[in-house]
Amino acid sequence: TGYTCRTQKLTRPTNANAKLYINLCAYYLVVNKMTEANLLWKRVPQHIKEENDEMQKLYLLTQCLHSNNLSNFFRHIHYEWSDDIKSVMDQLHRDTKKNALTLIGNAYTSIFEHNLSAIMNMPKDQLKEACTALEWDYECINQKAIVFPKRLPRTENIYTSSEYQLSKLTEFVSFLEN
Repeated sequence: TGYTCRTQKLTRPTNANAKLYINLCAYYLVVNKMTEANLLWKRVPQHIKEENDEMQKLYLLTQCLHSNNLSNFFRHIHYEWSDDIKSVMDQLHRDTKKNALTLIGNAYTSIFEHNLSAIMNMPKDQLKEACTALEWDYECINQKAIVFPKRLPRTENIYTSSEYQLSKLTEFVSFLEN
């Protein structure tokens, strides 16, 4: 887990290896802590950055998520990840796909199929299957397929507890002080 990785990094900073940095970066991505992932990249020794393709790929994904470049994210997430982080990266892919479809459903009343396919980096048959599962409508107008997204129902409470807000504020202030 991420906590274990952070503890190992703090207790044995000179023994940190690529595997530890990779696991920690993957953890930060899956829990949506882009700032921490970017700061971790700055602490990774240069030889690990240069020699490890997986570390470079994680940094590329971090940059895509940080800049909200979903089409590049979905293009680069398809990679032969090591067994250590494969399940984490699969979870990140599923979560990001779900969030992107929710965002599209809330933001668009209609979108051309080819544009949606480019954003999601999905072949049209898979896209149609995903849209059908969400009960989105399809229409063909002037030989162009148009998708009509529907807002997805909110599953989470839009109001957060004051304890949660206080903990986030405390975490932020602590980060700024350090």
